[in-house]
Amino acid sequence: MSAGELTVYIDFLCPWAYRGSMWLADVEKAGRVRPQWGFFSLSQNHEARGGTPEPPTWERNPQAKGLPAFLAATAARAQGEDAGNRFRLALQRARHEDHLPVDQHSTHRLAAERAKLDVARWELDVQTADFGTLAAEHTEAVRRGVFGVPTLVWPEGRSYYLKITELIPGDRAVALFDAIETVHRFGEVIEIKTPESEGTLAA
Repeated sequence: MSAGELTVYIDFLCPWAYRGSMWLADVEKAGRVRPQWGFFSLSQNHEARGGTPEPPTWERNPQAKGLPAFLAATAARAQGEDAGNRFRLALQRARHEDHLPVDQHSTHRLAAERAKLDVARWELDVQTADFGTLAAEHTEAVRRGVFGVPTLVWPEGRSYYLKITELIPGDRAVALFDAIETVHRFGEVIEIKTPESEGTLAA
């Protein structure tokens, strides 16, 4: 796979997306892929599935879960793709490793510092950030059939929603990616599930 072909949708709230991001960071370090990262709001998704798709959550309730984090990440992206990705990983770690509140400005600033952003510039950009980026990327994700995060979308449209229960060791990261790519080559396979994913084996 050449760099940049894969799009991965995430929400900072989601532990599945966090573990998926950590896994793909190792795959990227190995030179196998350079994903493009997209925003997908779980708050909007839940409301849409509950029958309230419009107006979107960010218009009705801009403080809904996860939305302030998207604004902070949008401001980070203004400093370039690499800076945006460093911030994304730093905020995911702050939320899921340090257990800090994902929507608090203090958490966002800590992530900006850890990501080595120009923090003064980032603070100014946060004040003027809007939900335009989230709206565009979430809408595109829905058009592509995304229903949860993380979802990996290949350019021809096939996608894979992934749940990873534990962090994948770095020395196994590429093997998992290769396994998914192997399945990807079989267009006849459209769904793979474990019984646990449906809750049938829940205690």
